[in-house]
Amino acid sequence: MIEAARILIVDDDTALLEALPEMLRLRLEGMRIDTCDNAVEALDRVARVDYDAVVTDIKMPGMDGLAVLREIKQLRPKTPTLLITGHGEHDLAVKALRGGAYDFVQKPIDREYFVASLQRAIDVRRLERQVEEQRLALEQHARVLEHVDDGVFLVDAEGLVQHWNPAAAAITGLDPEGVLGRPAVDVLAGWAELQPLVPVGPRPGPAAPSKTLPLEIDGRELWLSVSGVQLEGGVVYAFRNATQEKALEEMKGDFVATISHELRTPLAAIYGAAHTLRREDLTVDPETTHRLLEIITGECERLTRIAGDILLANTLDAGRLGLEEQRVEVVPLVRAVADEMRTAFAEREDIAIEVTGDSAAACVLADESRLRQVLLNLVENAVKYSPEGGGVVIEIEPLVNSVRITVRDEGIGIPAAEQQRVFGKFYRVDPHLSRGVGGSGLGLYISRELVRRMQGRIWLTSREGSGSAFHVDLPLARVPAGVEPAPVA
Repeated sequence: MIEAARILIVDDDTALLEALPEMLRLRLEGMRIDTCDNAVEALDRVARVDYDAVVTDIKMPGMDGLAVLREIKQLRPKTPTLLITGHGEHDLAVKALRGGAYDFVQKPIDREYFVASLQRAIDVRRLERQVEEQRLALEQHARVLEHVDDGVFLVDAEGLVQHWNPAAAAITGLDPEGVLGRPAVDVLAGWAELQPLVPVGPRPGPAAPSKTLPLEIDGRELWLSVSGVQLEGGVVYAFRNATQEKALEEMKGDFVATISHELRTPLAAIYGAAHTLRREDLTVDPETTHRLLEIITGECERLTRIAGDILLANTLDAGRLGLEEQRVEVVPLVRAVADEMRTAFAEREDIAIEVTGDSAAACVLADESRLRQVLLNLVENAVKYSPEGGGVVIEIEPLVNSVRITVRDEGIGIPAAEQQRVFGKFYRVDPHLSRGVGGSGLGLYISRELVRRMQGRIWLTSREGSGSAFHVDLPLARVPAGVEPAPVA
């Protein structure tokens, strides 16, 4: 039989403290509700009772809701806490969510939203309890452990691995035959240093919080979220693969660093130009006015391109981008891209952009506008990373069933260790922007995704200090009979 949910409501407003329980009892049958009007009493109750949820006002005398939230997280890390905020307290609400609040409810309280949010919190807490109870049972019955998604292994008092479930094998790639009976320090590189860092809970007792740690297995770095439970015969460790989560955290950091820089630079230029134009104590001649307006226009276009890259990358990730399959004449398209880049980089008189290739490379099956975008990205990168006096060559090469377009530069090159990462989001050859090369860091990622969706392939060859070559292969579209392909100059 499922016990009635039990919640605690904390508020120094007597009227609200009476109204909320009555409203909840009408909408959620069988709920047990405790109330108190101060933080000290509330924390004492939380220490004694494992509530399904706690509801507290964010502003109270003595100890406010944020402080109460911190204490609850110390006493009951998994108890969901909902904070009630007043109108206009958005900053406090954000701090509450960052501090681990499950949700915040703004006054005047929307009853339907409040009840729905509280019910979700109760359901989540109950589900977490069930998982904890199941995990304790699974730790005592190795046969049942074969069916859990988490990796589980048992290390006995002698430090030997005595159990290694299928999930552990799947996550690490280590078969039980090569693990069982061996010292854990020999199976898992660095385990001697990492094992003391893993939280181990007593038995009986609640599950210990997990710790995310790096392990190198067969040359691969895996980030595992690990926790342990002490048993009579040793320690049972449960873990899950957090490598993707760690990569996502790093990607978010790269995004913030890249975009903050790329936004700050044009915004500073726009602000400086606009501030100069609006100064009443300064007479600006028409030529200077025109130049400042050009700065504002150019930097606004730069911001638009950055926003466009971010939106396009998101559309690609969501699989919502539709492409047309067209017969695209490669030679005219490549020439047009080269001309556009020559115009865009007219101030770089030291850079030559050339087109070479075989006239037999007539047509490919692709989306012309997206292929043009890919080539513009590649050529723009080649020019940006090319030294003074360097050259950029766009080569067209017909193959048996495809056409290869190569953009070759004489730039700084890409280290071998970095070449697998260049098509990732926010990657930079020059991550600290020491060469002044800007951009969203999304160009090569977008290019790769577009080429893939056109049934093509993109890759690079490079040597550090000796330039790079980016190659794009696209399926050949046969030239109709009687049509002569245009020659390449």
